[in-house]
Amino acid sequence: MKNIFLLLLSAMLLSLSACAQSPIASNPTPIKIEKKAGYITAQPYYQIDFSAALCLFEVRVNDVLVFMLDLPGQTSSTMPINQAILQSGKQQISVKLLPMAGQKVLSPDASFKYTIKVYDAAKNLDFKEQLPGEYAVEKVNPAKKQASLSQTATFNAEVPYTVNAYQTGTDLKSVAGLNDKLHRAYQKLAEMIAKGDLEELKKLITNREELAAVTMYLSKEESDGRMKSMLGDLKSGFKMLPIPANAQVKLSANGKIASLVTPTGGSVIKLRNEKAQEEMELEFTFYIPVGKTALEII
Repeated sequence: MKNIFLLLLSAMLLSLSACAQSPIASNPTPIKIEKKAGYITAQPYYQIDFSAALCLFEVRVNDVLVFMLDLPGQTSSTMPINQAILQSGKQQISVKLLPMAGQKVLSPDASFKYTIKVYDAAKNLDFKEQLPGEYAVEKVNPAKKQASLSQTATFNAEVPYTVNAYQTGTDLKSVAGLNDKLHRAYQKLAEMIAKGDLEELKKLITNREELAAVTMYLSKEESDGRMKSMLGDLKSGFKMLPIPANAQVKLSANGKIASLVTPTGGSVIKLRNEKAQEEMELEFTFYIPVGKTALEII
């Protein structure tokens, strides 16, 4: 009888320990970064030069979401994609068109076309070259009432760094209870922001900021400024809004990164400054390093 009681007590303590475990690793696993010779003098900076109209579009590089926009009109712009390039070699870029908010099918005039251009960040973003190829998502066929269209291409990139991060992480598709893990992690973030625990938040996003710094060629001053800007905004009267009850899990990076998003794909971490009548969104994505069980921000 005594042995049975001890076994039950042990199981109960293990269960309580699991429940008490923080949903986010308090000491993130350092990512591995190698800067190659010439990192300071040659800094290829890849951008896509695009035009789009009447759609909700998302652009991914190596299956990492780099940009998403619900566009009820039309626009032409450029966007950097280095943050999703972790090493030299073949890269994949994919574009997906979805209906605009409130619509069920694509507009007959929905469109997206782009080219890939290279600049030199070491020389004030001087233009270097346009890579071969002019790409476009196929035209909408109104008779088919299409709900989505996509286009994929590959290109070669040469970058003076190698980053070992989420690409060697756990396949999140195989993680039991991922939805619950993510909800608890985002709730933890919301509580930290609401309490103003910004030093702890700063520690948790260390890997994300290091990844941005090396791939975007940020100086220490620029990297520090990026961090100060975000933390400064959080101190300037912005208050957390409730996380939407209908938040959904979104996987990227071939199942290695996960996030919670609204049904339209937006961030679930939103803040509002009532005095200034302004809103702000913060993007957070998570992965689990191999051999670990807790989520980490990347």
